[in-house]
Amino acid sequence: MASKIASKLGAELRKRTKKTDGKFFKAGKKGEELKGDLNSNDKDLQKNALKQIIADMTLGRDVSKFFTEVVKLSWTPNMEVKKLVYLYLMANAKLHPDKAILAVNTFVQDSQHTNPIVRALAVRTMLCIRVDNIADHVCPPLRNALKDKSEYVRKTAALGVLKLFHTHPALCEEQGFIRELEMLVTDSAPVVVANAVLALSEIMEHSGHDYPVTEGLVKRLFNCLSGCTEWGQVSVLDFISRYKNSPDIALLIVERCVPRLHQSHPAVLLSAVRVILRNLDALPEQQRRGYFPKLTPPIVTLMGKDPQTQYVTMRCMTLVMQKYTGLFSNPKDVKAFFCTDEDPVYVRLEKLNVLLQLLNDRNAQSILKELEEYCQDVDPIFKARSVQALASCAVRFEGCVPRVVEVIKSLCMNVQLVETVLLAVKDILRKYPSAFIDVLPPLLEEIDVEGMEDDEAKCALVWAVGEFGEQLPDAQEKLMHFVDAFTEQSNSVQLAVVTATVKVFLRSKDEALLNNVLGKATAQDNADLRDRAYMYWRMLSKEEYASKLAGFVLNKKAPLRADGVEDVDVSKVNELVGKFSTVACVYHKVPASFLPDYGHKGRDKAAEEGYDDQDEYVEDEEASIVPGAEAPPPATAPEAAAPAAPAATPAAPAPTKPAANALDDIFGP
Repeated sequence: MASKIASKLGAELRKRTKKTDGKFFKAGKKGEELKGDLNSNDKDLQKNALKQIIADMTLGRDVSKFFTEVVKLSWTPNMEVKKLVYLYLMANAKLHPDKAILAVNTFVQDSQHTNPIVRALAVRTMLCIRVDNIADHVCPPLRNALKDKSEYVRKTAALGVLKLFHTHPALCEEQGFIRELEMLVTDSAPVVVANAVLALSEIMEHSGHDYPVTEGLVKRLFNCLSGCTEWGQVSVLDFISRYKNSPDIALLIVERCVPRLHQSHPAVLLSAVRVILRNLDALPEQQRRGYFPKLTPPIVTLMGKDPQTQYVTMRCMTLVMQKYTGLFSNPKDVKAFFCTDEDPVYVRLEKLNVLLQLLNDRNAQSILKELEEYCQDVDPIFKARSVQALASCAVRFEGCVPRVVEVIKSLCMNVQLVETVLLAVKDILRKYPSAFIDVLPPLLEEIDVEGMEDDEAKCALVWAVGEFGEQLPDAQEKLMHFVDAFTEQSNSVQLAVVTATVKVFLRSKDEALLNNVLGKATAQDNADLRDRAYMYWRMLSKEEYASKLAGFVLNKKAPLRADGVEDVDVSKVNELVGKFSTVACVYHKVPASFLPDYGHKGRDKAAEEGYDDQDEYVEDEEASIVPGAEAPPPATAPEAAAPAAPAATPAAPAPTKPAANALDDIFGP
């Protein structure tokens, strides 16, 4: 009964508080009226004026004109007014660095206050004011706070060292704050230890310092976990996971982390998994695999959490499964990744990726049955991805092909899926070209060539005509549609048409079609298209190269990569697994590729240069592609002119430089 009364009173208090403070976000006092209230002796007027200013500041209005009046109120003994003053100063001190110094004496005096909350608030506010000339005044109060008798002040000071390092790393090292922070790691209060290891971890990562992790320290950190909050436990576990240990310490860490796998808080659970994964490599292979059955059930339980937790878990899982193939080997674990009606689309799509990565001969039939149901979903994106996933199953396991083909045949009548089905059929036929050709004719009958919009589907259709044209009815007519509209197609479709035309010529010797397509291709501005057309033309004009080209184009197949699994570069997997449960693991990118320079100056530089998009910092393979680059210069007049075809085989124009040696390098002498 008492708990119910307290709950009702709390709800009523929150309701009245919101109702009372909400008025400050509406039209209220302005300018001189607020200054008059700030200069008055009435504490209520001062408090309401500060609330109005904070509300205006929240709405993006300029409130810097009240800086002088607000600084004067920093001497007030009223705790609520003092908090509002400090909040205002943190947000506006950078606009008035010369006036911010006026409040330094107040901060220093409050750092020696009898109330530990005031002492901690003063130190925290001083370190949040990002003004260069205030840094020297911060050091004495911060040093005293690190040795304060109150654990609340010490835990605030621990994060204060990190803030000082973020803005003035050299000053932080000169004053010995890092050494004092290391002493807090062995503090008697768990909340202090949690903040100390959080700050020390970031400082060590960006300063090059090292902090030795001994067996005694590991035991001490694990002992203090029970007294930390959930996020404090995450900080301690992340600190332990940062260091490479010997096999003896690694085994100790893994054994002490296993009980944390039963935590209900997702962040603590994922951090415990991260610690175990970081230390598994130090264990023997047989001993390492013995922990796999202990890792999978806790991760599977996270699939019953909210959609965001599910998504993060699955993104991290795909990296771990790429490194440790023995995880999730139990067929029962697969059911946890089946889609439900309540799942948002982004979770469903990620579940498809996980199912494909979990696919093996023991669970293939259950996954196929599930994917077959997904193909009837109402969401068009999810439905299309499900069809692609079916094709991926067939590509990976030949035993799945008959059932997949039957499902795809039933989907051919669906007009909305016909292009997606065509892409799926292309992947299957590339893997099994002679076994399931009968699925193409009914599919091509349903395709409206003129209504096709997806370039990949167009390329798939053109590929099918070039590869199986002799076995398909009306194949020549479908190819002629793309030939007639050649200049209107995208570069990828044009390249596919050129290759398909060469295949048709090598089989049927249709010179008119070949001359028509190569003539159009050599007149295009795209360098890849033009050069490929010239290469084919020159090779077909010489009998010695024409036979080799036939063997190359008709018989050799490009490597098939259609299993639907998003593999990360092997060189990055180990690093990303070490970042388990972080944003880097979700992005599947190393932190250096998307994070700006560390420190306050790096952030200011990014703001000055207008980097609003994190992609500006990406330094990967895509950075070598320059958007908007000018196309290569058009061909010269002799090159651009299409030559007349000879009686036997089409002749290519004579190049300015002999290309015989280059062709010999490709096809042999």
